[in-house]
Amino acid sequence: MKLFQRIFATFCMVIICAIFVASFSVWLLQTRMVENHFQRTRTMEINLLSNALTTFQAQGEDATRNLLERWRSDPSAQNVIIITGDNKQDILGRSVQPDEVAHAYDFALKNPNSNLSAIYYDPFGEEYLFFIRDFDKNTVKPMPGLLIPGLSVAPVWHEFIILAVTLIVGLLLAYILASNISRPIRILEKGMNRLASGDLNARVSQQLDDRKDELASLGVHFDRMAVQLQKLVEKERHLLHHVSHEMRSPLARIQALLGLLHMQPQKQEVYLGKLESELTRMDALVGELLTLSRLETANTPLEKEPFALLPFLEQLVEDSQPVAQQNEQTVSLEVRGINPEARFNGNEGYLYRAFDNVIRNAMNYSPAGSTILLSCYENRHHLHIEITDNGPGIREDQIPHIFTAFYRADSSANKPGTGLGLALARHIAEQHDGKILAENVSPNGLKIHFILPKTQLPGGKK
Repeated sequence: MKLFQRIFATFCMVIICAIFVASFSVWLLQTRMVENHFQRTRTMEINLLSNALTTFQAQGEDATRNLLERWRSDPSAQNVIIITGDNKQDILGRSVQPDEVAHAYDFALKNPNSNLSAIYYDPFGEEYLFFIRDFDKNTVKPMPGLLIPGLSVAPVWHEFIILAVTLIVGLLLAYILASNISRPIRILEKGMNRLASGDLNARVSQQLDDRKDELASLGVHFDRMAVQLQKLVEKERHLLHHVSHEMRSPLARIQALLGLLHMQPQKQEVYLGKLESELTRMDALVGELLTLSRLETANTPLEKEPFALLPFLEQLVEDSQPVAQQNEQTVSLEVRGINPEARFNGNEGYLYRAFDNVIRNAMNYSPAGSTILLSCYENRHHLHIEITDNGPGIREDQIPHIFTAFYRADSSANKPGTGLGLALARHIAEQHDGKILAENVSPNGLKIHFILPKTQLPGGKK
């Protein structure tokens, strides 16, 4: 059974049960009201009959007739009947059936102490019968049901029409409510089917703009999921495209070197050295691709633990010196306002790789004799680590793109590299709840700025 049918059937059952309970409650209430009304009426009739008998005994027939005349406007008094013994007629001339009189007379003879029917003789020996009309009935006629003014049919049909109209209106409301709930679900189903079939542009929130409930929120979350999925697929396609492009060049060079090696075996050592260089470059590319993929797709955060910050930076600079000396460059460290015992909570291996990528990138673009400066300072909220080179810098319109995988700025022409170093640095910074920025410096050079959470002292103080 479909969801719409289940919801509709459920609401129908609820409405039918509600009508049944309401009808039973009304019937029970009416029954109680009828019983209470009957008890009050019968008590009133007994009191009136007793008063009439007392008046008759004390003042006679004429006084009793005058009393009944005064009670004529009281519906309860209309049921107080007094029959004279000689003509068997009511003293007010009201119409009373002989069978009813005979039944009351017999009841009075058999129940001389009853307060519903009694026989009394006046001083002249004339017989009078005092009784309450319908005295032997324990209930009275039920109160009228639900009546529709102006409808000339029996009251039972009035109630049937009202119940039928209520049921039809309830079923209509159930249909509207079930449609209102199942419609966004059908829209979400169609969107999921489109997404599953490969349509990454499938969106549903615009079709649910008229709603302000949880289903509309679900549509918004679906669109966010679709956008994220589209980005991931586009990243995968982008990565596959650039990997194939980056692999093609070294593979072509390796194939050419193998051909030359066959043609000129006497230059074997030269060609083997170049083959080794190309294979090393491919190995570095594959390693960076695996790291980038792991950072982009990992569902769990990096494992972090506190480590001493200043020894870490000093080791980083020391490890960079051999390459810097080979390029006739200098890598210097400048620390301002950092406690020597300060510790940073992070993944030391990944952070080392991020900073090392940026430093090596700076050395590639800085001229001989220049200095690459690594400065570290801390303010009230963040730890700042800046790496500044003396290279040509980057065009301002290209700065926002340099942290994208495989993006190569114009200044990187004929420079070695895979285009993945800064992308890795960005992901590593984000995994540490930080960010990375780039800006040109005057008169020339580029500054890469890491903004990370504050350090803390071994006792836990920041």
